[in-house]
Amino acid sequence: MAKPKPKRCKPYKPKYVAVNPMSTFLGGMSGDHAEHLQKLNLRNHGAMAAIVQGRGDLDSFNLVTGALNMANVMCEMGIGNEFREAMIAARDAMIEVGKRAVRTGKFLFKGDELQILNNAMSCHDAQLENIRAIDIERAANEVVRRVRHKINTTSVQREVAKEDNQTSGAPISAAQ
Repeated sequence: MAKPKPKRCKPYKPKYVAVNPMSTFLGGMSGDHAEHLQKLNLRNHGAMAAIVQGRGDLDSFNLVTGALNMANVMCEMGIGNEFREAMIAARDAMIEVGKRAVRTGKFLFKGDELQILNNAMSCHDAQLENIRAIDIERAANEVVRRVRHKINTTSVQREVAKEDNQTSGAPISAAQ
């Protein structure tokens, strides 16, 4: 007689079923994805507003940085490549905001940084309006991959340590 089949230990997780798969691959951010785009814009601009009003925290900083990283990756993918210079300037501005936050404990923008970041966020919004949902997902996955493997990443802590070592005249160790 055959042995009984052992009971499965893993819980059942059904696969994702797309409501409209053609819009995911062929369409832009319309229909099903318009609501997601609206939530994304609210989160990004809410984080910007929190930092501008002095209520910014690490989560707000990370949201804005993530949006700019996605915009940078989209530029590399050929989506809105004309915004590349604005994204690089915004990245540099966010590094300065991060350095200041490490020193003072507050996330605040200076006037020129705010102008640069407002321009970059409007460029990112333009990118999101003219992109397919699958391209957004690919850009997000690429950002996660780069952060996980430390590819083209800048550590604010490392930058602060570099500046401190340069001002004190001490050599920078390889461990940093």
